[in-house]
Formats: sequence, structure tokens, C-alpha cells
Amino acid sequence: MKLSRWLRHLFIPRHSNNHKARILHPASLTIIVALFLVGQFALNYYALVSPSVLGFASNITPEKVIELTNQKRAEKGLSPLKASSLLSEVAQRKAGDMFAFNYWAHNSPSGRDPWSFFQEVGYKYIYAGENLARDFMNSESVVEAWMNSPSHRENLLNPNYKEIGLAVVNGTLNGVETTLVVQSFGTPTPEPSTAPRTVLRKPSLGEATAIAANLETAIIQASASSATIPSMLSPFLLTKTISVFVLGLIFGALLIDAVFVWRRRIVRLSGKNIAHLVFIGALLLAAIITKQGVIL
Repeated sequence: MKLSRWLRHLFIPRHSNNHKARILHPASLTIIVALFLVGQFALNYYALVSPSVLGFASNITPEKVIELTNQKRAEKGLSPLKASSLLSEVAQRKAGDMFAFNYWAHNSPSGRDPWSFFQEVGYKYIYAGENLARDFMNSESVVEAWMNSPSHRENLLNPNYKEIGLAVVNGTLNGVETTLVVQSFGTPTPEPSTAPRTVLRKPSLGEATAIAANLETAIIQASASSATIPSMLSPFLLTKTISVFVLGLIFGALLIDAVFVWRRRIVRLSGKNIAHLVFIGALLLAAIITKQGVIL
């Protein structure tokens, strides 16, 4: 009974709250905003000191991004891109360089451009390109963001590219735990026609058995590694959820207050419920539709 009385006092205009929902009083709103700011500060601080628990976690995989990229190309009648281990190494080194030198750009503060990583791994090309993304939750959202950007879309659908490499790397950038996605495109220079022929030798039974054993061991190790990836909470999603909850609470209180004021013909010297409803409603809508992720 006490709880229901307290809730009515909090949300419904009545004599106990001077005919204005208690949650809408300036003192109450100040406390709500202060608690939100303190909570956000604590969230950001905890994300720094305990990144293994509260950090950025995503479900992005290189294989899925390549698959989705080739799907987009197929829709336009383009040939699929072949996965290249060299281009994946290019992407891996670029991601590592961004974390190492703490930057988010195509060119490194040290003066290195994207093409230096191609040269570093010995990938000789006639065409090359690069797409970057960070802070996305899944592979689909990354590819859709690139497709919605003219310059990135041009890379994905460029008919001159023949190969692709991907790197998805977690780390700390500018003090924030994040996931970087680097997509490298290329078309290698043709091999000289005078290149010596490679003679293939059929492996012996013992060699074949050893290869199979090594492959099985690698698969087991990869499975064990993926099974031990810790589940993490995203600060962005937590902040978004709390923001939507708080704004929804205030919007609901304003709506209830407006209905009671209209029905009971309560006269106030101050307060414009309609204007407040529109303002809080706009903030609530913005919080709901806000998406995570940046491309470059």
C-alpha cells in the first residue's frame, strides 16, 4: 500500500506533491541528471580498469564480412573476391599499427600510408584499396554502413579488385576498448610467363598422416581458443539502455501529468507540458535510433 501511494506521489499530480508529479519537480530532475552523470563516469572508469568484464564485444568475423561483401557484389553481377592471406596480413598490420600509435585514420602519424603495409608483406598490386570500421556489433552492420557510404561502396563494388583480406582486432584506442575492422582490397600484378614450373610431389603415407594430425590439432586449438573468449558488456549498450529508460520515465511522467492537468483543469502559473513533451520525446527518439559504429 505504501509503495502504491509513493508511486502516485511520484507520477500523478495530487495535493501531496502540489498538483505536479514529484518526478517533474526541479529538485527531482536535478537528482536524476546527477545520478546519470555519476553512473556514466563510473561506467567509463570501470571499462578502463576492468576491460575483460566491461568493454567492447562484437560478433564480427572476417569470414562473415567477406561472405557479405561477395553477396553485395553478386547482387550487382560482379565476380566474387578471393580471400588472400597476404591481404589479411596487410589488414592485421594496419590494425596493429593503429592500436600501437593510438590513431584512427588511413594514414599513420608516423607518416605511413596504407600502401606501405602492402609493400611490407610483399604484395605487389596494380589496384589496391582499404575500408576501415570500428565499434560495430556484428558483421552485417559493418557491411551495411560501408554500402551506405559512396566511397566505401565504391571499394566494395569495384570490378578491378580480385582479392580481399580482413582483420578484426580488439584493443584499446584513445583509452576506450574497441574493435577495429580493416578491409584490404587488391589485384596482384600478373606473374611473369617465364616463371619456373613447380613440380608437385605426391606425399608419402607417413607425410600424409602427419599433415592430417597437424590439421586436426590446429582445429582443436582454434575451437578451444574461440570457446575461451570472455563475454563482455558493451558500455555503449549500457549507456543507451539507461538513457532510454530515464528519458522514457520522464516522458511518461510528463504525459500522465498533461492528461491529469487537462482533465482536472489544473491551473499553473508556469510549465509548458506540450513543449516539454516534444523536447523529451525528440531526445528519447534520438536515443532509441542511435547506432554504434564509425567508418573511415
